[in-house]
Formats: sequence, C-alpha cells, structure tokens
Amino acid sequence: MKMKTSLDHLPEQKIHELKRAVATIRQFVEPQMIILFGSYARGDWVEDLDPDTLQFRYQSDFDLLVVMETRQQACHVEQNDRLSQALMKPIQRTPVSVIAEDIAFINRRISNSQYFYIDIKREGIMLHYTGNFTLDETKELTALERHLLAQENYDYWMKNADEFFITYTFMVSQNFLSNAAFLLHQVTEKLYSAILLVFTRYKPNSHDLKKLGGRVAGIESEFLTVFPMGTEEERWRFKLLRKGYVDARYKPSYVITKEELEWLGARVEYLQALTERLCKAKIASYLE
Repeated sequence: MKMKTSLDHLPEQKIHELKRAVATIRQFVEPQMIILFGSYARGDWVEDLDPDTLQFRYQSDFDLLVVMETRQQACHVEQNDRLSQALMKPIQRTPVSVIAEDIAFINRRISNSQYFYIDIKREGIMLHYTGNFTLDETKELTALERHLLAQENYDYWMKNADEFFITYTFMVSQNFLSNAAFLLHQVTEKLYSAILLVFTRYKPNSHDLKKLGGRVAGIESEFLTVFPMGTEEERWRFKLLRKGYVDARYKPSYVITKEELEWLGARVEYLQALTERLCKAKIASYLE
C-alpha cells in the first residue's frame, strides 16, 4: 500500500510550518522517514483562540513519526534536548509532538496487527522518505478481535482509574494534598491509557501528561477541552498536575492548594466521563 504524500487539505501556513519542522528535524538527525499522522493528517484538527488573551484554549499538535534505522538512533531523537528546543521556537506556531522508532520495531508492530501503526500507514502522510526501507504489508485484525481487545483494555484501565480516584478523594479529605496530587496524576494517566489502548492498541512508555494528552487529542479532538490553556492560571494548574508524578512525592518545595486540587479533580472527572462515553462508542463500533 502506497502512502499519501499530498498536503493539499492543509492551509498554506500549516504546510510552511510542517516543512520547517521537517527541516529542523533533519538538521539534527538523519531520519529514514518522517510521517504526519493524527488530526492534521486526517483533517480534523482543532484551534480555539481566546480573543481576550490571544492564547489558545485548545490546540492540536502536529503528530510526527520519525523513523530511524536503529533503535539507538531512535532513542537519540527522543532524548535530544536541542532538537526539542528547536521545535519549540516561537516561529513554530503549531506545537510539534514527535515519536521516534526504528524501522524494525515499526514493521514488527505492523506484522503483529498493532493498529496504531496500521492506522498511521493507512491515514498518515509521508513528509520525508529516503527510499532505503519500506513499511511491511499490514495484517488487519478482525472486527471481533479488535472489539475484544479494546473491551479488555478498557475494563482494566478504567477499574484502575476508579480505584485511584477513590483514594485521591480520601487524601483530599484528610488534607494530604501532595499525595492527592500524585494520585490525581495517576488517575489521569490511567484514563489516557484506556483511551489510547481502546483506539490504537498502543501506549507510549511515558508518564508525561502533556505528551499523553497530545496523543489522545490526536485521536479525538474533544479531549482537548479537558485541560483548557487559555489563561496563565489554567496553564499553571495543569503544570502542577504534570509535576504530581515526581515532585509531589519527592520534593518538599512542591506546593498545591486545596482549591487548585479540587479544580483539577473536576477536570479529571470530566475526562473520566468523556473517556467512558467515547471509548464505549468506539468499542461498539468495531462490531458495526
């Protein structure tokens, strides 16, 4: 199956930004392929600008799969701080989210019917290609197999999220706020895991809620509404939640108020309801 290469569905400004992002990546590494996937590949991206603050409340990322020859090279891409900083320069108006994998890893996943990579091959747009390697032919799962796997993952991760949320609520009631922040981070991570596995059967090995949230929003733009970023206070509160995984447990300097926690808790409850509704619809769709 030949991959798409056309960006004609995108505005000219977005095409220029993508070309800059590809050029930036190639300044630092030598990728075999760079593939655009997610909302900008499908054409359902979202940008919601607050007219008062001129900050985006919600904004889809450019999701890029950078394919390298070896695993060592792929690790270097994701750990390259200079590349990450270059992709965050003000000239780059649209955030760029990068996954880097080696070609052998991706082809194993395609051969094993992991539909995150199958969907990238089917829906993605090739932005850069050396011609040195090819993606394997896809082996699709049956609709019933997809349904059963999605239901199994949904049941496991939602149960975990529910249990952690109960413990979070108790910690807040006892005024154990740092521990509550860690638990709320875990609830969010588990909900994101449920979404990613139900929709794609793939979950990156990361605890970074910004990265996981970007992946989720690339699947379904409605998830962008969970943590609005239109004001400085909203961005600060989300940052406190992101820091809940490490700082809330290990750094005495970490401070979060009950008001901040309760606001975040309400956003996570909204995420929980959204996850339940959209995941159940997706699971049912596999048998339609």
